[in-house]
Amino acid sequence: MSHDIKKFKFLKKLISLIGYKLIDKDSAKVERSVEKYSIKVEDFLFPLIKEKKIKKVIQVGANDGKSDDFLFKFLNQDIDAILIEPIDDAFKKLEENCKSFNKVKCLNKAVDFTNGEKTIYTPDLDFKDYYKKKYNDSNVGWLNVLSSFDKNHLIKHGIKRNHITSKKISCITFQQIIEDFNYQDFDLLIVDTEGYDCNLVNNFMDKIDLKPLIIFEWIHAKKFEIIDLLDKMKKKNYHFLKIGRDLICYQKNQIFN
Repeated sequence: MSHDIKKFKFLKKLISLIGYKLIDKDSAKVERSVEKYSIKVEDFLFPLIKEKKIKKVIQVGANDGKSDDFLFKFLNQDIDAILIEPIDDAFKKLEENCKSFNKVKCLNKAVDFTNGEKTIYTPDLDFKDYYKKKYNDSNVGWLNVLSSFDKNHLIKHGIKRNHITSKKISCITFQQIIEDFNYQDFDLLIVDTEGYDCNLVNNFMDKIDLKPLIIFEWIHAKKFEIIDLLDKMKKKNYHFLKIGRDLICYQKNQIFN
């Protein structure tokens, strides 16, 4: 074995010991290329909505309804939806974007385990010019998408600590939403809460005796969280399809009947 190969194997082992691994650049590029041509979440939803298998939706973390969102293009006069967004700036845009949909209700709250108030962290938009320059992008509307109960989530995504603001927001439980809006028969739950997704889906599984189609962002989950959650969902006959950052959790009769 050559000295270079020995050195590479030692380096690879050392890197793995501290929690990292070497990624082959070509493999990463191929993966990105394949994902570009692969099925999208909207491709999965379209036939279900067309066939009226999805008629009632709860979306947690709706933002402005359009930014990084696959649901908006399917909203129509036949779909009932509750779109939930706690950040005021994003919520005002959400209401404006959805005003033509009579069956869409916008809720200016966050979903949590209990009703009440909780602190949420969000990028301070007074510093948006800094991020326009940093990312060479005049449109930084995505900053609000990073809002999270976890301050470190924003820091990990490049927001400077002194550019983060916090506020108390009103929280509501899944139980309260379903009761208040008579949504015991809803078909689809979408959760996109920047790091709190697993927690909320897990809470839903524990507290709600319903089995809607569930789509949530898995990418921020810790390994033990996602394994425990999927084990729990598997026991309730859920099956799983990963599409990019999203995990689609479904019952067979929701797709194949």
